[in-house]
Amino acid sequence: MDAACGDLDVAGSFSVGSGTATSLRNVTINSGTINGGSGSINLSGDWTNQGTFTPQSGTVNITDGCGTTASRLIGDSTFNRFTASTAIGRQLEPASGSVQTFTGGLTLSGAASNRLLIRTSSPGASAQFVLNQGASQSISAVDVQDIDSSAGETIAPGPPQRFNSVNSGNNTNWFISAIKEIVPVTTLPAPLLAILALLMLILGNRARMPAAQRPSNK
Repeated sequence: MDAACGDLDVAGSFSVGSGTATSLRNVTINSGTINGGSGSINLSGDWTNQGTFTPQSGTVNITDGCGTTASRLIGDSTFNRFTASTAIGRQLEPASGSVQTFTGGLTLSGAASNRLLIRTSSPGASAQFVLNQGASQSISAVDVQDIDSSAGETIAPGPPQRFNSVNSGNNTNWFISAIKEIVPVTTLPAPLLAILALLMLILGNRARMPAAQRPSNK
């Protein structure tokens, strides 16, 4: 199904099956139901869920196209695989207070000079991204703010630079690692290096000293 930049407005029932619904501008589930099947839904505008979305094993892709530069996520949705990507620097805008859950995989990607901007509908008010345990993730060239992922797996585990990304603040469970970064010794100030060297020398001499000659700690 090629929508030629038209909208999909579902008040009844729509099943993707194993096919592809492509070139959609906006997808709106009113009081109806979309069954994702094993296929894919490709849109470049807004995703609005006010009904029922059953993802099954399908994929929802938000990409550039149809003259749009932003995509809103309105309502709570559970996706199997979800992708938002851009080469022009578009904005992904989940509604503040909404919950987006990803059970199979999450891909968020921009371009080196045109990052994918992730902002909520009300600055300072968070939306939730919940990445289920075992779900895959691919994060690159994003600029994130106000996204709370504390209910799921860490998204982009590591410093933002590792993902060519920007942490613009008020994010939870993003860009953190279980292993703390070690500061190279060569970056320490010279006086501190001298003190460390002296301490190592004293400890080394003490270790080589016969036990009977070691100073008492009493």
